[in-house]
Amino acid sequence: MQKHPSEQPKVKCFGSSAGMTVEATTLKEGEGAATITLELAPKQGGHFIWEKKIALQLSDIELPELAAVCLGYLPKANFKRKTKGIEIIRQPNKLFVSASQGSGNVCALPVPIGQVFHVATLVLSQLQKQTGQHNPDLLVAALRGSAALYKSEPSHS
Repeated sequence: MQKHPSEQPKVKCFGSSAGMTVEATTLKEGEGAATITLELAPKQGGHFIWEKKIALQLSDIELPELAAVCLGYLPKANFKRKTKGIEIIRQPNKLFVSASQGSGNVCALPVPIGQVFHVATLVLSQLQKQTGQHNPDLLVAALRGSAALYKSEPSHS
């Protein structure tokens, strides 16, 4: 039975200029594949403005990419849609998450190690549901192997 959205597992992260929620969701109501939705909202005057949030649900193809970034197998991930996008980059001691939508709607925040752990466990949990594979060693080996295909962009010198 599908849980009400307010009952879905989620991780909340708060920075000095933005907040982020990573929430377990499904691609289509009812029978869809398990995934996550990323929501970033700007902070103004000490309050998060969730009415201006940038929300992006990851596809079944994008979810393993996020897992690989969280686990350290990829240096970054870029999730783009027609009018918005979210970029996640590994940096020393944190992930740096930035989102943009249209002109002028931009949010960014660092996600410290402890919260990256909670995001990673949520993402892996959703991957287990999505694939039906509950052997964590197999999931991690598959993530490591697929991430090994990554090649950085050529430098322009």
